[in-house]
Amino acid sequence: MSAFKVTIHQAGSGTCSLSGREGDGLVVTFDDGTVTEQHLSWKSFRQLVALATARNSPKPTPKSPSAQPATAIAGGTPVVK
Repeated sequence: MSAFKVTIHQAGSGTCSLSGREGDGLVVTFDDGTVTEQHLSWKSFRQLVALATARNSPKPTPKSPSAQPATAIAGGTPVVK
């Protein structure tokens, strides 16, 4: 997992810049510039952290498909389990 930086400027009530709802949350800045000194509800903050974490994670290398052995032949056509 790759790291990213979040600066918390303030905690308290305000209007969430993502949802537009009034409530408790944080005023934050993400180091990648996606959010700059914006109030986010706790829910919105968690969602954006999850997105940033997924975006910054190394991508898994695709596995080559494994061949399945034919176990029987029915009418000239291999039957695969």
